[in-house]
Amino acid sequence: MRRLAALLPLSLLAVPAVAHGAAVQTDRTCYLQTDKTNVTVSGNGYAPNQPYNVLLDNTALTGGLGTMDAGGAMQGAFAPPMLADDELERKFDVAVSSSGIAAAATFTVTRLQANFTPSEGDPTKLKVRFSVAGFGLATHNPDVYVHYIAPGGKLKQTVRLGQATGQCGRIAKTAKRKLFPFTRPALGKWQLQFDTTKTFTEGDKQSKFLFYSVGVCLQPPGAPKPSTKSPCPQKVKK
Repeated sequence: MRRLAALLPLSLLAVPAVAHGAAVQTDRTCYLQTDKTNVTVSGNGYAPNQPYNVLLDNTALTGGLGTMDAGGAMQGAFAPPMLADDELERKFDVAVSSSGIAAAATFTVTRLQANFTPSEGDPTKLKVRFSVAGFGLATHNPDVYVHYIAPGGKLKQTVRLGQATGQCGRIAKTAKRKLFPFTRPALGKWQLQFDTTKTFTEGDKQSKFLFYSVGVCLQPPGAPKPSTKSPCPQKVKK
């Protein structure tokens, strides 16, 4: 069963009704999934002082009842449902119905994520498909790049993956390409940083730009599996 959070207390807007009818909008078209994410929905063009009901995907939203203001407008906020474990993004329809008049808007909830498949093989030969989600949260339809950071911490190469499209900026999968687009990648733990800037800037918790990093461990044949104590062992078992 989908979890619906209660609609937060409504603050009314004095917006005059529009001649062409009712309209509903959200404050964003795409939201990053977090425990603190709220969707703000507003409507106008309805009959003044009439009760209304908010629906999410055609299901009444718990706590989504209220009364239009004197200008036929409303505003409220709610926490969107959490994505399933196997979902990268999902579209939702939110509608406001009052006195036989209804209008709706669409928004998307996304994870910020990047990945590639397959994830195992000879790194000098392995061809993969990259996928990203959530990279349009700050910029519409951005180009997405992957920066290859060598085990020593220096930038080796930057590659453009393509344009992320849709409400949240997604590349479902790229054409197959070499995981490492250069010969003889050094052994050790590489960092692949995905972001929307061709010029590399290392991302951290204080960064104000969107990025997602994936660690890739290159080991010689026969080396032990990575562990917490030794995340990328170099030595071969004797």
